[in-house]
Formats: sequence, structure tokens, C-alpha cells
Amino acid sequence: MAERLESPLRCEQIAEAALTIVVEQGIGAVTVRRVAEAVGISAAALYRHYKNKGDILAAILEEHHEFHMANIRRALAEGRSPLDSLRIHYSGTMKLVARYRALPVIFLSDVVWFEEPRLRDLKMRHHATITDFLMDMVAKGQEQGEIRPDIRARELVNHYIGLVAMPALMCARTPEEVDMDLQTAANWEMFARAVSV
Repeated sequence: MAERLESPLRCEQIAEAALTIVVEQGIGAVTVRRVAEAVGISAAALYRHYKNKGDILAAILEEHHEFHMANIRRALAEGRSPLDSLRIHYSGTMKLVARYRALPVIFLSDVVWFEEPRLRDLKMRHHATITDFLMDMVAKGQEQGEIRPDIRARELVNHYIGLVAMPALMCARTPEEVDMDLQTAANWEMFARAVSV
């Protein structure tokens, strides 16, 4: 019987296995053979879908982006105001950070930035989509008088991204140093106080 990789569950298992390898052994340890072994399928079956580490990392980036897009849709649907949409988005993003703590290692790796230009381009396209959403929410909040207009939207968005990036980096390598729920609540409270009118 042929091993099937097309199911979303199997793709998620592959991503989880690769991310575990990144956390435990570093990005250089990710190989098709190691990922296949971790998932419990033959390397030949995995090679039919992923030719190399770059293909696996591209699939992880795509899956991660889909999670972010679902988070944006939820924030837009449930938010009562632009600032509330940002709060919902931040909470969802931090849950992703806690669950996929190897992603900052991948995002900042030489593989993404120097060895695999397609991964860098993919990451930058994804980042632009998320940044567009954040810029739109901040601008709407400023127009509606909810978010202070004396700071440019770009700087507020950069600050917001920093509220994600620093805990993500800490969680990637020393998760025991970060209580993600407390950090998320504290970061949001400080951000909301700083930007509210």
C-alpha cells in the first residue's frame, strides 16, 4: 500500500517533525531522511514530495502563513474595533509562537536569507501580507480616534512586531525563561496603554 502524504494531518506531522529537529539539533540537521524517520514513513515516500531541506522548509513556511491568515481572518471577524482586532491578532500570534517555537530559528537562518533565495522571497511575501493587515488596523484606529495619531503607523507596527519577536526568540532557545501567557498579557497591556488615545 502506498504511503499517502497529501492529507493535511500528514503535512502537519511533517512540519512538526522538522520543527522538532530544528529545536533539538539545529536547522542543519533537517534532512528528508531524518524527517521521514521522525514521521514514521520511508525516505523514498517523502522524497516524492520534498526533494531536499529547502522544500521541507518552504512547506513549513506556507503552513505557518496559512495559520497567520486564519488568525487575521479571525481578528477581522471578531474585533469590535481596530485596536480590538489587533489584540485578537496578537493573542493568536503568540499562541503560534508558543506552539511553533522553532520558527524564529528558521526565519533568521542563513538557509532562508542566503542559501535559499526562494525561501527568503516567500518569507518576505508572507511578512508583507501580515504587515499590510497591521498597517491597515493602525491607520483605521488612528482615523477613528482610537489610536494616537502623533506616531506614524509604520513605527507603531514595528513596535507591535517587536512585541512578538523578542518573546519568540527567547522561547525558541530558552522556553523555560518565558511564561508566554504572562508575557503576552503584559506586552498587550503596555502596547494598548501606549497607543490608545
